[in-house]
Amino acid sequence: MRNIFIKILTEKADRDTYLVIGDLGFGIVEPFVKKNPDRFLNAGVAEQNMTGMAAGLALSGFKVFTYSIGNFNTTRCLEQIRNDICYHDLDVTIVSVGPGFMYGSQGYSHHAVQDIALMGSLPNVKLLLPGDSREVEFVMDYIFREQGPKYLRLGRNCEKVFHQESQEVSKINRFGLLADKVGEVALVAASTTLENAFSVAGLLQEKGIAAEVFSCPIIDDDFSDNVRRALDGFKNVFVIEEHISSLGLAAFVRNAFDGREKMIKVFGLKRDSCKVVGNRDYLCEHHEISPSLVAASISKMLNKSRI
Repeated sequence: MRNIFIKILTEKADRDTYLVIGDLGFGIVEPFVKKNPDRFLNAGVAEQNMTGMAAGLALSGFKVFTYSIGNFNTTRCLEQIRNDICYHDLDVTIVSVGPGFMYGSQGYSHHAVQDIALMGSLPNVKLLLPGDSREVEFVMDYIFREQGPKYLRLGRNCEKVFHQESQEVSKINRFGLLADKVGEVALVAASTTLENAFSVAGLLQEKGIAAEVFSCPIIDDDFSDNVRRALDGFKNVFVIEEHISSLGLAAFVRNAFDGREKMIKVFGLKRDSCKVVGNRDYLCEHHEISPSLVAASISKMLNKSRI
């Protein structure tokens, strides 16, 4: 996803586009730097300064992107995002690479599992959670079309494509329908867990359970209406996320049905999920959100409900 992001950014950038990094991203950002050397800044290992610089550039009329990994340009500089960017409703896109357990073996400092909750709670922020390269194209169109603060959550080395290549980017839904027909189960995912959701759907199909996958590339003011329309006919809705489940994607889905009866089961992380270190597969297995464990749990729940 990083490569398609920088490719599109480089193609769309004009004299009013700035990229500010926190002394990383080398090997990725070079195409932009080569084309726009005068609109690139390396703030060093100083994310608070990076965010303040981005706010100042935006106040001067630029469309600005800050780029870093995991928690570095979100939790580390949350006060500057809140007060400098969001309070003033500035056109800054915070680009964070490697969410969830993508940098799992680096330890809890690199586990971005609260970012949706934090960024989604700030005023004026639109959440952009693409699950494949086609959705990256879709949200980049949105970024260049819309003003205001945005949070772009990109997977690290996630290159699988789930949307048909022939599908026009403009036809991708803000609450995307990705399966061919209505199934017994709706699987809702976003960002890096979209691949997990498709794996779960495949495992359920082997058990004779038809599951439909929904992706959430954009969470904005229209999200609740889109969710209600898409999921209205489903009795069984399951949200899969590599995030603290009480405050992440599932919270937005549940809020969409506030006051309405809808059974929504969440496969995510507990708040105390900070004591174990390992690679992504190991951590997903440990926290019981791996595709095999999720599929087994859903199958068990559905079989019980049929008795």
